[in-house]
Amino acid sequence: MKKTILLFITICLVTSFSLAQEKGKFGITMRADPSPQIGMIYHISRKFALRPHIGFTIGKEKTESEFRPLVDQQVIKRTMEEDSTRASFGFGLLFYFYSVKDFSIYSGLNFSYTRETTESSSSWSKSKWETSGDIIQTNALFGLQCKIMEHLEIFGEVGFGYVSGRFDYDNYTESTQKIRKWGLTNSGVGIVFYF
Repeated sequence: MKKTILLFITICLVTSFSLAQEKGKFGITMRADPSPQIGMIYHISRKFALRPHIGFTIGKEKTESEFRPLVDQQVIKRTMEEDSTRASFGFGLLFYFYSVKDFSIYSGLNFSYTRETTESSSSWSKSKWETSGDIIQTNALFGLQCKIMEHLEIFGEVGFGYVSGRFDYDNYTESTQKIRKWGLTNSGVGIVFYF
């Protein structure tokens, strides 16, 4: 069993040094995860690539509900509206440790910063409030990349790391929420268009 594992590791290492991405290769990335991102990828060597990215999301949500406090009372309608903005930027360093023909496996490190703001209002309580927050995320990635056609590739990856955040709430009372967690942090799929 030990010989089989040793043989497998040796084959992977030899193959990874002989087959990798081309040095100097440049592309544009588009990714879907909690928020859409666009970025670039630049292969600084056959084994390493840099991948900076930015993301921006604007959302508007309106919720209408009806309820009857007591059986013999009239129905009360209430509306909640929420406008949100999310902007992020990040930077990743990828290491391609195994590549064959049109398929690559990589690992990497990724850092990202996200700023979120939300404005909410309620017709029922006639109130408005704001939420704003910052999220910093550092994680290790494991991903697969597959060539579809000459200049187009798809990738999927999962990340494990640390998330730290702080949210400030301005509603009836001002409050702050701090977030610190370890776990799956950055999973998603995307495409790369190489030039």
